[in-house]
Amino acid sequence: MPDKDYEEDIIVLEGEDGNTYEYVVRDFVEVDDKTYVLLTPKDSEDMEEVYIFRCRLAEKDGELYIEALEEIEDDDEYERVIEALEEEEEWEDEDWEEDELEEEEDWEEDQ
Repeated sequence: MPDKDYEEDIIVLEGEDGNTYEYVVRDFVEVDDKTYVLLTPKDSEDMEEVYIFRCRLAEKDGELYIEALEEIEDDDEYERVIEALEEEEEWEDEDWEEDELEEEEDWEEDQ
């Protein structure tokens, strides 16, 4: 198992079967003034298994925490969230590529 330099945020949810399940908070995204959270099962090896919920955040002692989760039942709302995540991912990829190009240019200047 790889070393981690950070502590994962874990959320425990109760399933319809009454059992509790642990999920890792992977990311947050805002769409239309609403906040959404991406969760993956803690014990899953499949990083593609992602659940998206609308969430309400609250602040306590200067820390943000998830106050409530709501299922996304509207297909259009779900699609807007997916589009926002894809745009964010594209932006992060472009930012990474830009950093990589700057490093190459710096290396070439040093030669």
